Amino acid sequence: MPVEAYHRPTSLDDALDLAAEHESALEVISGGTLTMPAVNEGHAFPSHVLDLRELGLDYVNTNDGAVTLGATATLTQVIEEADVSVLETAAQHTGSWAVRNLATVGGNLFAPPPLGDFAVALLALDADVQIEGPTGERTIPLVDFYADSNALAADELVTEIQLPAVEGETAYTKYTRKQEPAPPIVTVVAHVERADDGTVDAARLALNGAGPHPMRMTDAEDALAGSSLDDETIEAAADAAADAADPPEDAVASTWYRRKMVREYVSRTLSEIATAEDTQ
Repeated sequence: MPVEAYHRPTSLDDALDLAAEHESALEVISGGTLTMPAVNEGHAFPSHVLDLRELGLDYVNTNDGAVTLGATATLTQVIEEADVSVLETAAQHTGSWAVRNLATVGGNLFAPPPLGDFAVALLALDADVQIEGPTGERTIPLVDFYADSNALAADELVTEIQLPAVEGETAYTKYTRKQEPAPPIVTVVAHVERADDGTVDAARLALNGAGPHPMRMTDAEDALAGSSLDDETIEAAADAAADAADPPEDAVASTWYRRKMVREYVSRTLSEIATAEDTQ
């Protein structure tokens, strides 16, 4: 079935009106790097397409270390304008140069597994998602956005991602079978805050390729809390992450192999932080 209508509104109100009118019949795009290949290959048949590129949501703002990303900001913009090392690294490891020029921050939240290598960094940095709909604006943690399949109603749009100032140490690891750009077997992002004596005050560990979407490994985070980030603690956290993982199986890797690599690359990523003064 061909596309009946392509909509490119110039105001958020008009975009929300279209979302309310067409709901599940509407395919929302900005860069189109996920949707258009599916359409061109005959895997997706949207009757209405809503293009968000004219809504003025393509911004990257920083304020005292906090970062606000408009939903249609491209990954190239993040690399050039967001002064957060782990975000820049995550963007650089997402797709090719040409894809990054089109792919957007908001779009990457909806990338099917095992894609979503930028979103996993947002998750580790405790990002919030701003959503707008007929009843107004609301903000929810990204971890809740992923945990609840109904977090975004059919008549709502993601408009912004908000990140607090990054304190502590971060590390990003992406493991693929071949040279990038390539789909990941597993991607690990760790964010650790340590006290003056080296013990872990807080830890966030986010993985991609370990479940149906980017996910926090809370059991592994609990294993790190209060520790000195020594080898024994790191291995306990890696085991906890592997136990909690429910990896997808595809042409890239089996479930068994992905779980094995979850353990390996969680260990490697945390060891990178443990042996470096600052990876930020």
